[in-house]
Amino acid sequence: MFGWLKKKDRKQTAAFELYTAMVTQARRPDFYAKLGVPDTMEGRFDLILVHAFVLFRRLKADDGDKDLAQHIFDVMFADLDQNMREMGIGDVGILKRIRKMSKSYHGRIVAYEEGVQSGAAELAAALDRNLYADCDVSDEQLMAMVGYVHDALAALEKQTILQMQNGAVHFPDAPKVAVDATH
Repeated sequence: MFGWLKKKDRKQTAAFELYTAMVTQARRPDFYAKLGVPDTMEGRFDLILVHAFVLFRRLKADDGDKDLAQHIFDVMFADLDQNMREMGIGDVGILKRIRKMSKSYHGRIVAYEEGVQSGAAELAAALDRNLYADCDVSDEQLMAMVGYVHDALAALEKQTILQMQNGAVHFPDAPKVAVDATH
């Protein structure tokens, strides 16, 4: 009788678990210490968006689950809202920031998709413009991040949608590159 309720709960649970996996991956220290992603609120947000792009691209594929992608998106922005409230930002400020973050999210997704479709140089330019906007990044670090995005896309293509619907996703390890001492 209440099968639809259980189905919705399972999808919500899976969305939360996938979002948590995405954030956990984006918090790996190597992205900041080795790949030069700025360890700031903006840098962390942008790295979450890189992982959102990878995950959502898989979920929006022909054999994907667009509804689950929407649930994850909703969880992501609810979490951002909650984090801002915990920082003491008021309702009006949160609304403005959420709008700005949503616009940033959509712009980055388009830029990363165009970069993946067009080649490494275009993806590197999109990452440099967005993920590395506020810092100097070495060519080695930037190209390692390009390689990581491609590796992550390939790794998720091999994972079944059923695994994701059960809340499981596995991202590859962050590449190990030497930190450029000139930056």
